[in-house]
Amino acid sequence: MIDIHCHILPGIDDGAPSFSIAKRMLETAAADGVDTIICTPHYSWGGRAKADPIRKSLEPIAAAAGIRLLPGMEYFYSNVHEEKELQPLGDSSFLLIDLGCPTLPPSTGELFFSLERRGYQIVIAHPERYLTDFDSCKELSRLGVFFQLNADSVLGRNGTFCRRMAEQMIRNGYCHFIASDAHGEHRTFRLGECRSRLEADRGAEFSELVMERNPQRLLKNLAPETPPIKRNWLSKLFRSGD
Repeated sequence: MIDIHCHILPGIDDGAPSFSIAKRMLETAAADGVDTIICTPHYSWGGRAKADPIRKSLEPIAAAAGIRLLPGMEYFYSNVHEEKELQPLGDSSFLLIDLGCPTLPPSTGELFFSLERRGYQIVIAHPERYLTDFDSCKELSRLGVFFQLNADSVLGRNGTFCRRMAEQMIRNGYCHFIASDAHGEHRTFRLGECRSRLEADRGAEFSELVMERNPQRLLKNLAPETPPIKRNWLSKLFRSGD
C-alpha cells in the first residue's frame, strides 16, 4: 500500500522525535503492508529545505524495511500561500492541505482557484476531524478538491464524531484516499486493519480503490476515481461502536 500522509521525518514537526523512532515506524509500516510513504511534515518556514536532507538520510533505513520514501508537505490553509514553490505529494501536482477549521473560510474558493491556476490539484487532509457541517464537504467537492480520511477515524479511534463524519463522507462518495497520518508510536499505522474492515463491509473493490489504486494514480499525477455511492454498507461497521 501507499501511505500519502505520514509524519515520519524526525525532528521537523510533532511527528517522529528521533531516527530511532522513525526506524520503528518504518518497521511497523512494513508489517502493516506499506511499501511507499509520502513524507508530509507540517509546513514551516524553511521546512522544505530541512525535510529533503532528513528524508535522504532516512532512505537507507527505509530501503532495508522495503519501503520507498517520497517528498511531500502538509500545508495549513493559513500558510499555503507563503511559498512561491510549493512541495506537492511526490512528483505530482497534488497539494495536501489541512483546513483545520470547523467551517469553510470565506476565501476558500478564491485560494483554491488561485492554486489551480498555478497548476496544483488539492487533497484535503482528514476533513472528518474538524468539519462540523457536512454541507462543507459538498461545497469543497463543488470546488473540485479531493478528500483524504484517516484510517483511525474510520476505525473509530478518533472518537464518535470523527467516526460518524467519516461514515457520512464515505457513504456519499467524498473519500478518495485513506492514509495513516502517523506521527510516531502513539499515532501509528493501521492501514492494514482499516483495509480489512472495509473489505469485509464494503468489499475489496472499494478498499483497493481508496488505499491502493487512487494513491497509485496520484503518483502518476492522475485524478483519483470517485467510488460509487452505496448508502447502507456501513451500518454493521459503525453500529458496533455506538
